[in-house]
Amino acid sequence: MNRFARVVAFLLLAVTTDAVRAQKTPPDRDAGKVVIYRDEYGVPHIYAPTTEAGAYAIGWAQAEDRLEELLKNFLRGTGEMAAAFGPSEFDNDLQARLWQHYDVAKKNLRRIRPEVLRHIGAFVQGVNDYLAAHKKEAPDWWGDRKVDVAMSVAHGRNFMWGWPAGQALAELRAAGVAPNLTVDMRSSNEMAIAPGRTSVKAPILIIDPHLSWWGQQRFWELRVHAGELHGSGFTLPGSPYVGLGHNDNVAWAMTTGGPDTADIYVLALNPQNPLQYRYDGSWKTLVPRTVQIFVRGEEKPRQITFYDSHNGPVVARQRDKAFAAKLAYADEVQFGESFYLFNMASNIQDFKRALDLNQMMPQNVMAADTSGNIYYQRAGRVPVRPEGYDFSKPVDGSTSKTEWLGIHPARDLISVENPPQGYMQNCNIPPDVMMAGSPMTPDKTRSYLFNQPRGRIHQRAARAVQLLREDSSVTPEEARAIALDNYCYQYERWTAALKTADEKLGAAYRDNAGYQAVLKELLSWNGRSDRDSKGALGYYYWRQGVKQALGPSYPALVEKLVDYMAAVQEPRKTQAAPTEEELKALVAGLAGAAQTMKEKHQTLEVAFGQVFRVGRDDKSWPVGGGSLQEEGMATPRAIGFGPERPDHTRWGQAGQTSTQVVVLTRPIQSWTQPPIGQSDRADSPFYRDQAEKLFSPGRMKPTWYQKSELLRHVSSRTELKYTASSAAN
Repeated sequence: MNRFARVVAFLLLAVTTDAVRAQKTPPDRDAGKVVIYRDEYGVPHIYAPTTEAGAYAIGWAQAEDRLEELLKNFLRGTGEMAAAFGPSEFDNDLQARLWQHYDVAKKNLRRIRPEVLRHIGAFVQGVNDYLAAHKKEAPDWWGDRKVDVAMSVAHGRNFMWGWPAGQALAELRAAGVAPNLTVDMRSSNEMAIAPGRTSVKAPILIIDPHLSWWGQQRFWELRVHAGELHGSGFTLPGSPYVGLGHNDNVAWAMTTGGPDTADIYVLALNPQNPLQYRYDGSWKTLVPRTVQIFVRGEEKPRQITFYDSHNGPVVARQRDKAFAAKLAYADEVQFGESFYLFNMASNIQDFKRALDLNQMMPQNVMAADTSGNIYYQRAGRVPVRPEGYDFSKPVDGSTSKTEWLGIHPARDLISVENPPQGYMQNCNIPPDVMMAGSPMTPDKTRSYLFNQPRGRIHQRAARAVQLLREDSSVTPEEARAIALDNYCYQYERWTAALKTADEKLGAAYRDNAGYQAVLKELLSWNGRSDRDSKGALGYYYWRQGVKQALGPSYPALVEKLVDYMAAVQEPRKTQAAPTEEELKALVAGLAGAAQTMKEKHQTLEVAFGQVFRVGRDDKSWPVGGGSLQEEGMATPRAIGFGPERPDHTRWGQAGQTSTQVVVLTRPIQSWTQPPIGQSDRADSPFYRDQAEKLFSPGRMKPTWYQKSELLRHVSSRTELKYTASSAAN
């Protein structure tokens, strides 16, 4: 065959091969359409030709799954919950009006970049169109009103406000002043592992926020592939972006903790005119701001007057003083814009640019990318404070010398990229104990940027460090086990002390069959609060018995028996031995535990999961793990259990709300585990299925992020018609 013939033959072969490929690859039935697939757990996978169309479908899907909670979130932002639900919501409305979330949102929408406004507009259009198409589903308290863009922005402000407002109110309480309002604080886990310490030679990120399983903090799961927007993870009903999770190349996590972003100013009031306060030798005037809050069941609205100083609203008064709270976020509305940039990031450098907006609430932010990088920043919008004043407590508001000097750029904040340790964790601890030999120590930065006591580590975080430090080749399976680990770190110190106490003082209990049975369980227990473990439940009741026996002296025994800093540094060389009184409490507490178990459960043959449950309405299942700090059972698998029920069970109500493990290979891989179910519809198969199938046995489900994976696990497919409209704006 001559050269020309060979070329022709090659071209014919290439054409034939392409034709065969075309026959094997059917056309995408979803091309150009807005489609919601739901997988076998009811999680929506959204496909759309543009980001706006995808945001529209996200709004629709949130309404389909969580309509009432979604609409409540909007009312929480506007401060109108009491009108729908009565006096119990009045205090929440009071705070929303105090901080003016909705008014600030409406006034400052123009500051949000146009594409983000378009996405939010499409999102709320999706919610409104769902309401219009399903009028019978709209709750009576919502009426025929429509969602607007400012409601979504106000909802974001309302959610994130707990962190900076919590910092301000903590300063007040530390000074012995009771504020007029309260906030809820949250906790979480996050861990990043560098490629050199994983079996797949790619970063692994563990994302594990700990929030309430119910109400406004309950996360909603999604996957989205729409225009430039690609992602998997969880968000709050009311937002169009992935809040915590990953896109095609970057994953991100957050935990509570961060720099100080708020202050309290003490205002010296004029005795002759309490609306005036001293400032630089003259008087400034507090500006009254009156609002009306409608309350269901009351004929007239309640009229409330707030008083605003130039540094923020008054949140407490004490004789001739007023206390004003100044938050660095007072007029900010770009919280959602940060998440837009997270969602669009292609690497860690892009991710940092999102943090440069200085819109994140005080958080420990951790990220990883498919290029092999891991990154941490102690993020927040942090004021530059003048030297010479202690801003950890209320400061003098009568002088301009205490005024903020601007906002710290993100480069000033504590951060680390690719630490040589090859791992890091932040389970609500300061930067100096995130890893063994952490370079982020308080002496290298301003105190209000570090903003936590040095070396403040606890049981959950210590166990996380131990796991990461000891495993130099973490597999994806091991990462999932770390995320759901229920080992009670340093439990063996307690059981060793018990053994000593029994050898010295146990003769008095030789004939106590219950004491002997529980002792045997504890001394052979493996330290894991597995759902089928009798030893774990015995340990729980024993530690309660010891605490009861010692009373106020219990913390002293805890201090002797634990050394959580051993996870990040050398163990303490000397440790005081328990006193005779403490040894007596160890055995007496065990006898009390056996008696308590018999009284509550009529038997000692009862496992941890028979008491500790995960469930909804009238159904529950056994669960392992927990946040039982007083009992020394605060495990990485954090679960906050409610009070004891009449049947002596305790059901989970907070903690791991949207656990994710992301392996940053190409393509990316991920697994998730929510505690309950995707839907709030009681007749849905996805109402509590994940509680039974995943959370109870301690398993994670694959996200089926790639469409080829998803199509083998589809439970339904819905097409939507999206036409861009300016009405939502």
